[in-house]
Amino acid sequence: MILNVSPEVALPATGQPPVSYYRLLAWSCLVGAAGGLLAAAYYAVLHAGLAGVWTWGMPLLSRYLPHGLALLGLTGVGGLLVGLALRRFGRPGEISAVVDNIHMAHGQIDLRQTPSMIIVSLVSIIFGGSAGPEAPLVQIIGSLASRLGLRLKLGGEHVRMLTFCGMAAALGAFFGAPLGGA
Repeated sequence: MILNVSPEVALPATGQPPVSYYRLLAWSCLVGAAGGLLAAAYYAVLHAGLAGVWTWGMPLLSRYLPHGLALLGLTGVGGLLVGLALRRFGRPGEISAVVDNIHMAHGQIDLRQTPSMIIVSLVSIIFGGSAGPEAPLVQIIGSLASRLGLRLKLGGEHVRMLTFCGMAAALGAFFGAPLGGA
């Protein structure tokens, strides 16, 4: 199947001003590259935190406490830090709300929940929480891409497209396959 897309106008506009195909392509590439870099930074902080807590902190506590008590104390400290972060920064939101926003709010994801998502997810995972980094990365990078689309004053469908590019970049970085997110 051959798509008939003119380089002057990207997608069929639904009451939106036309956007150059090349401009939209450039912003999409920027979102993908920035999303990959943000995911790499997230992983660097995550691995440093894991190494600090479990390679340095656990053996140190185990010298003074029985192993089980040290483990309980360390994970308890993590739970306390998550609680304090939730109290200070608010709830990070849920991935189901992010998916709903993609379909109902023209791809706009609230950026106000992003700082909380970063801190809460990192602390939780570092201290042994069972959640993985894929949902936080999708929300973090998707919300930043959404904000970029709004700042560029793009129409709803184009904001949605940039949000999807950010989410795909997060998934591609998480799975280590650039086309995997698409």
